[in-house]
Amino acid sequence: MPAYNALSFYLQFTINITLLTGFFLFLKRGKHARKLLLIFLVGELTAELSDLIFRLMKVNTANMYLYPLSQSFGLLMMTEIYSTYFFKIPPSVKWIIYLFTGTSLVISLTGSGAASWVTWYSNIIKDIIICSLAAAYFLHIFKNPGSDRNLITVNILIFLFFSIESIISTTFSFLIHHHLQWVAPVWLFRGVLLWLFYIACINLGWNTGKTKA
Repeated sequence: MPAYNALSFYLQFTINITLLTGFFLFLKRGKHARKLLLIFLVGELTAELSDLIFRLMKVNTANMYLYPLSQSFGLLMMTEIYSTYFFKIPPSVKWIIYLFTGTSLVISLTGSGAASWVTWYSNIIKDIIICSLAAAYFLHIFKNPGSDRNLITVNILIFLFFSIESIISTTFSFLIHHHLQWVAPVWLFRGVLLWLFYIACINLGWNTGKTKA
């Protein structure tokens, strides 16, 4: 377990360095950088860096507020990114996602006993929504051959990461009580997918190829 903790720390540190590097690359890119991806990158960097700092300070209670904020921000940004770069999402669908995100976030931040269950279920639903967006783009690719390779790469990593995330959220209690030895490897695998996803997003923002804008 200490070895896994060390690997987890180094992976988290690497993720922060990657996001920070991407941020400076985007600044160097100037007006050519994709602004929506820059906002996403800054938000994720803030969340990941805060998590790393709180981890070093051993302030575990901060995750009660940081995690739902990060999850809600991620869903909103993924919705906008898909609607801007991948395929047009109907306004009515977007507003349903916004309403769900805002409501679940408010309840999660109340800190009551019921709020923890709302946070748990809402996180699974958020992961499923993002996976559904990724699946919808796969269908879009089949109907419209010749899609941008950078978008396809990002979409694959999004689908993989949030699929694993939803599986972890659904089975976490089971793993803790029956297969504790699996928790650390699965969590590390999740971290690697997240790292690759960030790299793909940075590459997409830097790349000047034609994408849906």
